[in-house]
Amino acid sequence: NIIATLKVKKNIILQGPPGTGKTFISKKIANKIAGKKENIFSIQFHQSYSYEEFVIGYKPNSEGNFAIQKGSLIQICEKAQQNESENFVMFIDEINRANISKVFGELLSLIENDKRGPENAVKILYSENDVNFYIPSNLYFICAMNTADRSLKMVDYALRRRFSFINLVPNFNNKFEAFLSEKGVSKKLIASIISKIS
Repeated sequence: NIIATLKVKKNIILQGPPGTGKTFISKKIANKIAGKKENIFSIQFHQSYSYEEFVIGYKPNSEGNFAIQKGSLIQICEKAQQNESENFVMFIDEINRANISKVFGELLSLIENDKRGPENAVKILYSENDVNFYIPSNLYFICAMNTADRSLKMVDYALRRRFSFINLVPNFNNKFEAFLSEKGVSKKLIASIISKIS
């Protein structure tokens, strides 16, 4: 169901408390969609993450000067544009830790499924020769978001409209109990673990 949703929407966010397997499941889905690890880009957002890091901007180079350098998004988009027969995945962990509107900038609208392709290309900041940029249809965004982090502001509506949100919750079923039993854990301790974590 998650993969089917991703194929239609192009952008999903797995959200839930820590330890529910968001990153684990995201990587499994990414491998399923992309088919090979070379087509998967993984990054983690944080409070200081910026447009210059994610898209494009002036950054120090090896010569001690500042030069325009492409960020993670442009790099994977260019690779996806050059290999249209393959699927690519950008996995963003802790997506709600950064200021999404600031990080994506003018490209936030381009991640929508119906805004993909060269016909919707826009000119981006810092670009030379008025080169227009677009997000290809063979690029998928899989993100993870920790709902237990109360110190962060709510994800804004602009992001919520462009992503499908999938909730992951702790699942203490028979498989969980059987797994612990096989490891030699007593029924009393299993009941205590489930009660306390719940």
